[in-house]
Amino acid sequence: MAATDAGRSAEWGVGSTISTAGSILFSHFTPFVGTALVASLPSLIFSLAAPDSYIQSIVDLIVGQIVAVTLIYGSIQVLRGRQVSIAECFSQGFGRLGTAIGVAIVAAIGVAAGMVLLIVPGVILAVMWAVAVPAAVVERAGVIESLSRSTALTRERRWRVLGAILVAGVITVVVGAVIGGIFGAVDGTETPLFTIVLWAVTAAAQAFSACVYATLYFFLRREKEGVDIEQIAAVFD
Repeated sequence: MAATDAGRSAEWGVGSTISTAGSILFSHFTPFVGTALVASLPSLIFSLAAPDSYIQSIVDLIVGQIVAVTLIYGSIQVLRGRQVSIAECFSQGFGRLGTAIGVAIVAAIGVAAGMVLLIVPGVILAVMWAVAVPAAVVERAGVIESLSRSTALTRERRWRVLGAILVAGVITVVVGAVIGGIFGAVDGTETPLFTIVLWAVTAAAQAFSACVYATLYFFLRREKEGVDIEQIAAVFD
């Protein structure tokens, strides 16, 4: 399914989610991966300057949300058949960065606590809150409102949401492992070149992940509320 054809049917599943997200990414590979690379530069610089620092996880969390908010905006625009640039993604996405970071922190704490409680509660929370960041970006909702909105949108659709998340995760892990294994065998691990390769692969994976979550958000709203992509994206006009 082409990204611009995604609005023709309200039916969706794991396969259509992954194929649509892949179409979004590969049809705009340069601006999307370029945006992710630029956004994640602080993570690369910090990892090279201070290897194994405990602060790296904080830097990565912030970087991850920058990639998410910029490329969720970009994905919504691609779904409506428009071209986007790196500059446009950043200019539109940064306005919701604070809320997205808040959502990420609250969700991370909740999911981590759930994982401690025999794992299953953490997985349930991760699925419930899967589209909280897209809700924050598109609907200008606050942190708690975004989490509640995601809970409502994913209700009765959580097996499909979980399936899409798992398949996307497997794809990124396999691709990352193959590329990392190739460069690790050639260059060895814990070298600057390997760190740069890992940074680039991670950025591409984050770009794909943003496309997946934006697609899930669109599919859920279209199915449950009967809105089309132009109605969803009108907030950016």
